[in-house]
Parts: sequence; structure tokens; C-alpha cells
Amino acid sequence: MTDTTRQSATPSEPEPWPQRDLPTTPTSAEPAAGAPSASNSWMRLVALAVGIAALGLIGGVSVLLIVLAIVVSIFLHELGHFLVAKRAGMKVTEFFIGFGPRIWSFHRGETEYGVKAIPAGAYVRIIGMHNLEQVDPADESRTYRAQSYGKRLPVVLAGPFANFAIAFVLLFAIFVGWGSPNLGDWTVDRVLAGSAAAEAGLQPGDRIVSFNGQPVSDFAGLSELIEQSPDEAVEIVYEREGREATTSAVLGWRLSAEAAAAVPPLEAGDQVVAVNGRDVDSYAAFAAGLAASDAGPVTVVFQRQGFPYETEVNAPAALPVAAYDGFLGVGPAVDRERMSPVAAVGEAGSSFGSVVTESVGALGKVFSPSGIGAYVNNVTSATSEEAPATGGAIRPLDVNGPHATGATVEPPDENRLLSILGVIRLGSQAADSGWIALMWLLVMVNIFLGLFNLLPLPPLDGGHAAVATYEAVREKISGKPYRVDISKLMPVTYAMVFLILAIGVTSLYLDIVDPVQNPFGP
Repeated sequence: MTDTTRQSATPSEPEPWPQRDLPTTPTSAEPAAGAPSASNSWMRLVALAVGIAALGLIGGVSVLLIVLAIVVSIFLHELGHFLVAKRAGMKVTEFFIGFGPRIWSFHRGETEYGVKAIPAGAYVRIIGMHNLEQVDPADESRTYRAQSYGKRLPVVLAGPFANFAIAFVLLFAIFVGWGSPNLGDWTVDRVLAGSAAAEAGLQPGDRIVSFNGQPVSDFAGLSELIEQSPDEAVEIVYEREGREATTSAVLGWRLSAEAAAAVPPLEAGDQVVAVNGRDVDSYAAFAAGLAASDAGPVTVVFQRQGFPYETEVNAPAALPVAAYDGFLGVGPAVDRERMSPVAAVGEAGSSFGSVVTESVGALGKVFSPSGIGAYVNNVTSATSEEAPATGGAIRPLDVNGPHATGATVEPPDENRLLSILGVIRLGSQAADSGWIALMWLLVMVNIFLGLFNLLPLPPLDGGHAAVATYEAVREKISGKPYRVDISKLMPVTYAMVFLILAIGVTSLYLDIVDPVQNPFGP
């Protein structure tokens, strides 16, 4: 922040902001100039209702449902700002859903409420958000900038925290209404083609009773046993249709976190299948292939979550000794048990914390230099038959190609940001897969909205919070009232607005030419 803002001569009373002669705020009896007439407003509102009905007819109930859910989430975000600002005594002149031309609006007291033509968000207008805004002198005491730090900070944080509250309530509803997965009551849900499980004859619906003589209670316990036995021949006892049977398999292998750290962008859990066109069937063969390669990038084909990819890693590379885990190739299907409201609160809190942690990590990854490079590569190669070989980029391969795994859906997109179109499409697919999938998607959308808005950059809510906090610290140190000269922050604001627009346009382009496929199942 720059130290060029105006300060008053006395610490007890801030210097008034510069004013100009302005028209008074319109009231319900005095419509704003250029505002649509009552008849036109109702016609536009009817047109909006017809458009919503058409959306439901064309896209189906699931599309209409996710659109309404997103609109409600945005509305509640702005409602948080509105209610806290009103409680703090600030003057709120507008509360609109959407941007652009007014479709329909009405006045209640000093606030105009309504809907605008472009459904790309919403906004609440609180007067005097910064020193550049001209306000009627009679209203100066009710501006945002005239309030104490203790009143301003809750106002700007109320929106993101409304999104967090929505996510928490949805999680609570999931655990009370449908329950939490009972990890101790599970069966095999899927078997990866070509894996040790497939060779052993395991099928969906089987229940694994013991592994190499060790009893199996839950899938987590089975996973630990599997990880400890890479490349080993194991005996598996399973139950099928009420009868027990025994089979054997030689486990596969996958990278541990220690090994993956030595060969970015590979990750823990990846299964390497080829190096520079040569198949590898063991960790030792993979390590030898990297060590024997000439200096420069080496093409590595690997499988991640059942989908084939290729990338380049730097060679020669020295891998840690025996830094790999066992791999069987099964996924679990678990039953759910409903929870009491008290237990659901704790479970919702735990799940909320997990999703926040994962979302922060995902945001950091997407906006890292490598993540930005991969995203740019996705955009530039979206319509190409084959993505160009960019060092470090991860490229999905044909799921029906030579390294096919039997996957029935498209591989998940790496470093992919979704536009509103992409979210609606995924929401529709989630709705088709059931209420739980739809509600989990809305949980993640709301947590992402909350976290993104908390980024400490203007014009986001986090930027306003950062400015208010800086002002409070300066006032504490100097003992004088202090307000940041917002003109000094305009370059940062313009840059952030440009970035948001660029992300919006490019993600919309990707969602049109290369849409994300259904991640919720076939």
C-alpha cells in the first residue's frame, strides 16, 4: 500500500471527503432517470420468466435446478453484505441480481431492488466505498468509508462467509438426510482393466474378507495392506453371493510421494507404464530408464485414477530406492448411514475443513507458474487433434488406445477452470446421478466462491478487507485517522479485473469447444 492518502490534522475527527453537487438518491416516488417504466418492467419480468421456463424445457429440470441453485448462492452472498451493512448503519442504494440493463426493479425505502439482463453475478451498492466516490454531504456519516474498522470488516467478509455457511448447511443436510459412508460395510464397485484385481477374477459386488491371511474390515485397512506388498504374489479371500472363494494375484505398483517428488509433474499414486516408448513393468525398470536417458526431457506414459496420460520429465534422474507402493486395482462401493443432527454437525465441520484444504491446494496449483502454463496450453490446443508436446504439461491419452484401462468416462481435466456454462453442465450431470452428487457439487462451488472472493486483491472482498486492515494498522501506529487513496490501487484493480475477464472468457471457450465430461459415472 502507498503512503499517499489524506490525513486529518486531529486524530479524533477525520477530514471530510471532497464533495460535489449531486442529485439526491431517487426514492420510490421519484424513479431514476432512464429507469424502465412500470409497464416495461413487468413486460421484461414476464420475458425473464418465459426465458426461465424455456431453459427448463430445453435443458431439462436438472439444468433449471442447477441454474436456480447458483443464483440462490449468489443472492445469499450479496444478502450477507446487505444485511451486515444495514445493521452497521450504512446506506445501501442498490441490490441487483445480474449486470447490464435493468429488466425489473422496485424501491423499498432508500434501496432499489431488481434484476438485470446479464446473469453473471450480483451486487450490492453501499455508498462511499472509497475516497474517489462523491456522496451527498448529508449522507457522509452513513458511508462505508466513514465507519470504524470493526464495522467495515464484517461487511466485506459477510459475502464469502455466506457461501461458507451455505456449504456447511448442505453438508449437514447430506449427513442427516442420506448419511455418511459406512467404510466398514463395503463391496468392490469397480475393477480396473489389466490390473492385478482383474487378473485375479475379482468382480463388482465381491467383498474382500482377507488379504494374504490378514482379515479385512474396511477399505482403508485393505489399502494399507496393499501398499505394503508391491510386486508380491498375494492370496485374497472374497465373498460372492454368500459364498467364500480364494484367488491369488501379483500386485502392481505405483509411485510413492517420495518418488513423485523427484520427477515432477508426476504425483503419488501414478502408475508409470512406459518411458520414451518402452514399456516398464516395475519400479526398477522405470528408475533404470530414467537413469540411462540422455540429458533432456523424457516422455513418460502413466495412469492416474484409471486414465492414461503422458508428460515429460527431466532426465537423467535418480529415484529413491524402493519408493513405491502396491496396487491391486479395485474401487469401493459403500453404504451410507444416517446421522443424528448432533453427529452431523461434527461430520459437516470435518468435511468442510477437508474441502477447504483441498480447494486451497487446488487454487495454489492452478495459479502456480506450471499450472498457468498448463492452462494456457489447454486453451491454445483445445481444438487440436493432439496437444503439442510441452515440457511438464500433462496430456490425456485416448482411453481406447494402447494404454487403455477400461475407463468408461473421459479423464479428469488437469488445471481446468470452469465457466458458469461448465458448472451448469456438471450440475446437470450431477443431478442426473442423484441428489448427493448435486449437493456435493454445490458445496464445492460455494467454497470456491468464498475462497476466491477472499483473495486479498481489489476489487474482491478480500481486497477490501486487506485495505481496511491496513488502514486500521496505520491508524493504530500513527494515532491519526487514515484512509487509503484508492487511486493508487487502480492499476492493481484494473489488472485483477482483466485477469477475471480473461479467465471467464477462456474458461467459457474451453467449456464450449472441449467440455468437461461426466465425472459422476457412466
